[in-house]
Amino acid sequence: MTLSAAECSALEELATQWLELGADDADVVRALTAGLPPDVHSPGALARRRLVDKMPPERPPADVAATARPPLRIVECTVCRAPGRPEAFPGGVCRQCRGEAEPAPSSGVPPAGVPARIAAIRAAVRTCGRSVD
Repeated sequence: MTLSAAECSALEELATQWLELGADDADVVRALTAGLPPDVHSPGALARRRLVDKMPPERPPADVAATARPPLRIVECTVCRAPGRPEAFPGGVCRQCRGEAEPAPSSGVPPAGVPARIAAIRAAVRTCGRSVD
């Protein structure tokens, strides 16, 4: 696809916007040339349309990237190789290998309170205008 000097000058601002948004030269070339039809009758118009339509999104502000969640780390017990979170392996050994008892499960809703809890949930859903049955 051949562009005249005038067409290149007219497209310069759009290409600059791409670069300011974090795209590199290869990204711009790929956006302009990927899947071209066999015959391009108006290369300047096609290039402009592609640069506008395929404009990359704005990068998040630096403070958002800095406050991103830390990566999830999984480690193994050094004795039995059971996987888990680092805080579950003091000294690199899991609870079972340390000989500690499992924590008591959360009590949740007592069996006698289950029907009342279900009725409360259904009533809340109905107030939202949704069908429960």
